Amino acid sequence: MASQLQNRIVGSIILIALAVIILPELLDGKQVKQQQELAAIPMQPDAEVIEKTVVLPSEKLAGTPIEVDEMEPLPDAVELTAEDAPRVAEAAGEEVSSEPAQPVTTSLSEPGYVIQLGAFSNAESVASLIKQLQEHGFAAYSEAAQVNGKTLNRLFVGPALSEAELEAQLPELQKLTGLSGRVVSYEP
Repeated sequence: MASQLQNRIVGSIILIALAVIILPELLDGKQVKQQQELAAIPMQPDAEVIEKTVVLPSEKLAGTPIEVDEMEPLPDAVELTAEDAPRVAEAAGEEVSSEPAQPVTTSLSEPGYVIQLGAFSNAESVASLIKQLQEHGFAAYSEAAQVNGKTLNRLFVGPALSEAELEAQLPELQKLTGLSGRVVSYEP
């Protein structure tokens, strides 16, 4: 028989071997990946289709219901032309000219023009001039610019594609504001 010392040594070796094998697996520091469960989209349930008779409001008076099977199928796509499209003015009872408006054809490479009425250091006076010009139907705006370390607010009217159109507005603008402007090129 084995001595008691041998049994203790064998038992200790077995416990140390188990500790060397099992403890690193338990204490390795690896994070457990949690997988999210994906919910499956349920299949479309089977539904019963019930056929019903549709009675249109205009047909209620006549008393003759129209069966759904008798109706023409709707087209996949509806195409409207300028002649077929309803007009807002016709619905309101106003007269509409039969000639459609001619579109303006321009190229984006053509330069635009604006009228520069001046450059001012007082932003409040520019704001009041813009308000005055807009009340008289002019498209007025301002831009801030740095000139010699000072901030100036440049006052513009426009833009337009035609230089002649803006030059025609110059006398009216001078009469309204007392400022003689000049037409300059405009790039947005």
